[in-house]
Amino acid sequence: MSPGARIRATSYITRTTPHGPQLLVFDYPAQSEAGTQLPGGGVEPGERPDAAAIREAIEETGISGPLDLRGVVGVQQGTYDTGDPYISIYFHLSATEPRDTWTHIMIGDDTAWDTGLEVNCRFVPLTEAVPLLQTTWHRQDEFLNLIDLR
Repeated sequence: MSPGARIRATSYITRTTPHGPQLLVFDYPAQSEAGTQLPGGGVEPGERPDAAAIREAIEETGISGPLDLRGVVGVQQGTYDTGDPYISIYFHLSATEPRDTWTHIMIGDDTAWDTGLEVNCRFVPLTEAVPLLQTTWHRQDEFLNLIDLR
């Protein structure tokens, strides 16, 4: 592990529908260059990464209903554009969220760049998620094929 690396928790949140599995993603209307995103963010000191994944999902998307932790699907290392290292743990969470699309105002750390920003959340067919998530700088599509939907 890199010294000083920021630990992040990122989530693939799926739900099962009659039309097949779907994945929760979101976009920033005011920052379209950010691309389509998955919920995720920093793990706080003393916080378990799996708890951070659930907390970040709620803060970033306002998802309702229970989130069921299905497991870890991958770990990604990289650097921010500042050169600072990060380690991102990708979790699989399942949801029963009834909404297909909704708007949410991000909550969380007052110092985070996206706190207070509006996001458009939506479920997309899992089969359509790869090209959407390839638009981000940290390739959030990397572990999609490892999600166990059983």
